[in-house]
Amino acid sequence: MAKVLTIGYGDIGKAVAIALAEDGHEVSALRRTIALECGKVKVMPADVSNTESLSKLDLDVDQVVYILSPSGGGTSAYKEVFDLGVCNILEVFKKQSPNAAITFVSSTRVYGQNKGEWVDEKSITEPTDDRGVLLLKAEKAFLAFNDKTSIVRFSGIYGRSNYFLNQIKSGVKIQKQPPYYTNKIHRSDCIGVLAFLVNKKADGESMAGIYTATDSDPATKWDVANYLAADMNIQCEEVEGLNADAPQNKRIKNKRLIDAGYVFKYPSYQQGYGESLE
Repeated sequence: MAKVLTIGYGDIGKAVAIALAEDGHEVSALRRTIALECGKVKVMPADVSNTESLSKLDLDVDQVVYILSPSGGGTSAYKEVFDLGVCNILEVFKKQSPNAAITFVSSTRVYGQNKGEWVDEKSITEPTDDRGVLLLKAEKAFLAFNDKTSIVRFSGIYGRSNYFLNQIKSGVKIQKQPPYYTNKIHRSDCIGVLAFLVNKKADGESMAGIYTATDSDPATKWDVANYLAADMNIQCEEVEGLNADAPQNKRIKNKRLIDAGYVFKYPSYQQGYGESLE
């Protein structure tokens, strides 16, 4: 059993904290505002961008899962969480828990490839926007903290809303050629991956510094859309007029995660979207 702190108690953070508590760990969490129902998880109000709120807390723990989401999509909101917040948290842990094993939730946004290239943990990271730059800076700060840090780069998360399904219903046109690749991971596997890494570390296993977390099928957006449309008896329309050098996104590999022993609950979009269609 380990003393685990999740920094962030939103949709996935809360589910991870509860899963770890059910696995027998002593789990606490930081949240901007206190949760009404905490169950087995001790939830504490704190804002990582405010050093005063952090300095009052006892954060002597074995492991940390940093899974905060910005309050908005703009650069300033990202800076609060992934620049100022990360610096503040690491200062606290240097004093209270310098040997804590950290798992930082990042994103495949740190990759800039967009011509259908295959990408893994060793691929070049050249973000194309400010948010990706801030995430990559945070990754480097956590990796420099100690040799027990793991970075998890999640691809697009689905399974918590029907956004894409609603787009198909509304008749949105889809890129067919050149093929635009999707990289997805179901919400359940996001929770599963994080719990898997924490449990491995709690068992004394040494984990890699970086993992790309995505399912095993980086299918094209056209294929995914037609799979969904067929179930709803809808005909997909193709976006016209795209030239040959239009963006194609990237294709992300998950081999390192699978080799570590993780088994995906939803290895492809067919399984993942099946429940939504039902």
